[in-house]
Amino acid sequence: MSVQSEFKKFNDKIRADFEVKKELSDKRDILLGKLRNNDELPSFKELNQGSYAMCTGIEPEDDSEYDIDVALRFSANKDDYDPIELKEKICEILKNHTDYGSEIKKPCVTVTYKKDGEAKFHVDLVTYLYADKDDEKSQLYIAKGKDKDSQEWEEADPKGLVDYINDSVEVGEKRNQFRRVIRYLKKWKNRKFSNTGHANPPSIGITLIAADNFNYYEEDDLSSLIDVVNTIINKFGYVRTNESGRYMYRISLSLPYILKFKFGNDIFEKMSDAQMTDFKDKIEKLKKDLVEVRDEADELEQYKKLNKIFGDDFEIPEAKNSAKKQFDYIPSSSASGME
Repeated sequence: MSVQSEFKKFNDKIRADFEVKKELSDKRDILLGKLRNNDELPSFKELNQGSYAMCTGIEPEDDSEYDIDVALRFSANKDDYDPIELKEKICEILKNHTDYGSEIKKPCVTVTYKKDGEAKFHVDLVTYLYADKDDEKSQLYIAKGKDKDSQEWEEADPKGLVDYINDSVEVGEKRNQFRRVIRYLKKWKNRKFSNTGHANPPSIGITLIAADNFNYYEEDDLSSLIDVVNTIINKFGYVRTNESGRYMYRISLSLPYILKFKFGNDIFEKMSDAQMTDFKDKIEKLKKDLVEVRDEADELEQYKKLNKIFGDDFEIPEAKNSAKKQFDYIPSSSASGME
């Protein structure tokens, strides 16, 4: 038993379940089939994106849903459509597909599924059109907005982003460790931040910072995790002092400049200064707690500290074995019936 082996057990417990991923992919394929068989839509090629495509997904918290993000790259020119136009058609086609129906959101159309009487899965379908449909290397545009008043086309590069992150770390154990560290950070932040509004830092921001600064530590996820956390902390910069005299901090992080996204984008732009400063405070506390784990000499105490950081999914091995140890204990005195 070692801290590393327990980290790997923790990873196995929080990693998105394979059977759930298969169920999601099956639902995705049914949706795509319905869209392909509808004459009102141009032809398209699909592309998985997000944590599903990057293999960094984790089991959702109790009140959250499993999800999969799918890019629909339509063979159409963006100048021939309003951004909301195809989203409305997709929503209409799928409105009766499930009990929850379909819903237009700013970045996508969402189809939600019920399981055991409650919302359990959702598929996010993201609409993209080309600058020139006859040239698949031409600029892609994502259709944003929920209605005509909020609609806009925005430059995007969904495949480039997936490839950038997947290729950032060498395939094999280095990439496996990278993905485990991302899962640990996702688990921590989902416990520490509300999903209401924009309080929860976007996972893609954390993933990109890690991808650009990842250092591999052989059989030592804890050191790799501390390294990534420290890198994130160093990205914060002072921006202002608020009316209460508190210093406010932010991370300004653009999507990689070599990709074809809107110029001047900021992954953390939706978070307020107060939310970003709260993020800084909490991740600095995380670093302090992880360093304490690293420096703790007693292995059982290390597990207790990690359980406090990550919750009960990081089990305390000794706690499971204590009853057995008590049962196996043989006193050294004559109470055993032997001299």
